[in-house]
Formats: sequence, C-alpha cells, structure tokens
Amino acid sequence: MTPPHDATEEAREPTVAPDNLTVVREGPVCRVTLARPARRNALSRALVGELGRVFASIASGDGTRVVVLAGEGPVFCAGGDIAEFGEAAATGRSAADAEGLADLLAAMAACPAPIVVRVQGAAYGGGVGLVCAADVAIAAEGTRFSLSEARLGLVPAVIAPSVVAALGAREARARMLLAAPFGADDALRSGLVHRVVPPARLDAAVADAVADLLRGAPGALAAIKRLPTLVAGDDPATRAATTGLLVERLASDEGREGLRAFLEKRPPAWTESR
Repeated sequence: MTPPHDATEEAREPTVAPDNLTVVREGPVCRVTLARPARRNALSRALVGELGRVFASIASGDGTRVVVLAGEGPVFCAGGDIAEFGEAAATGRSAADAEGLADLLAAMAACPAPIVVRVQGAAYGGGVGLVCAADVAIAAEGTRFSLSEARLGLVPAVIAPSVVAALGAREARARMLLAAPFGADDALRSGLVHRVVPPARLDAAVADAVADLLRGAPGALAAIKRLPTLVAGDDPATRAATTGLLVERLASDEGREGLRAFLEKRPPAWTESR
C-alpha cells in the first residue's frame, strides 16, 4: 500500500546517491536534487547522465506519484558546464553530449509521474530547459532566468522544443535572441513558471503543489502528461535537427571564440566593435 503524503521519517528511503545528485524517496514523492553547489549546479555530462537515468527509472506502478526537482545551494542551475563544452568540441564528444541532454529531456517528458521544479537564485541556459521540461514550476522571488547561449556564439538547440512548448514560439524566440537575464515576474508572465513566492515560502509552495498532485489519480495524471504530444504530433526529425545544430555551433568559429571568452572572462570578439 502506498504510504500517505505525511509519511513519517521512517518512510524516507534514501537511495544510493550518485555523484553530483541526491535522490530521496519519501513515500510517493521522489526528491531529486542537483548537488554541485560549488559549480552552481552546472550540467556536466555526468550529472546529465545521472539525471536521465533517474527519470528513466521511474515507471508506472513503482509507487512514485510525484517527482520534485531542486538544486542545492543558492542557485538552481547555471546551465551547461562551459569547461566541458570546449573540451567536447575539441575531442569530438559534442554529438554524444547533445544526445545525452536530449535523452534527459525525453526521459522527463516520458516520466509518468508529474515533475515539480523548485527554482531559486538563477536558472540559465540548460537550467531553463529543465524548468520548461518540468510539469509545474515554482520560483522564488528574485530568481533570474536567461537563455544566454547567443552570447557564447551558441544556440539553445536541444532544449528548444521544451522552451517553445512552455513559452510559445514568439516569446521563446525573443528570449533566445535577446539572451538577456529576466526576473521571476517576467518568467511568470511568459509561462516559464507557474507561481512566484517569497523565498521563505518556496518549500511550502512546493508542498502545496505536491499535495494537489497527490489528489489526482496516478493513471489520469500520466495520461494527461502525454496529451500535449498527442495533440501536437511528434516530428521524428526534430531531435536530429536540434542535436546537430548544437554540435555545429560548438564547432563553429563563433562557438569556439564564445567559450574561450567566457572562460577567460573577457568580451567575445564580436562585441569589440561597439
């Protein structure tokens, strides 16, 4: 029998936590936490792989009814690990890394349990992708968001389907083109997040969302998660196109210059004419 939502401490079932990630099961709730606070929870290939495996392992009937995705420390997720981007482009790993991120987003979409994301501090680049791929997003006041890839000579290609689905095509395109940080109120207005609360209320707001979801029938919620894809249709070429575009940009002169400039803490060459 599935433990109730107010399961006691004895009902907590910590899993063997892989590097960079903690996973704790509290009755029907699975809490997944990015645990690279010293790196602002940047999405290394190891972390992306571990996250993908966690979401792929959640199956209908395993007792998991809600997943809460969070980030340890003051920042939810600063996006991709820039140092790894440069290394991947130099060693030919870009395609595999892009596929790994696509696998993670696909696993989140296929996860039968609703995913609630708890966002604080900042969500940039791939961090915005995680927010968009979740089903319910709750942010603390003061959180900053940005799809900043253009300023690195890159494009948010792999996360684009999730971003467009969350924001709509025109809003997503504007955010990707501007690449400028924006606040939680703008994120709420655009549909990126569903609720903004004071930081002291963030955990309570997440708990409210979890309680609401636990009132729904698990099978019905799993079916609802599939509805957008069923209504919109599924283009089999989208994944190949988006992963290929990211690989192309990482190998481009602009992409290499943008990554070097970021790591060297200087403006990229294309801004010098201003």
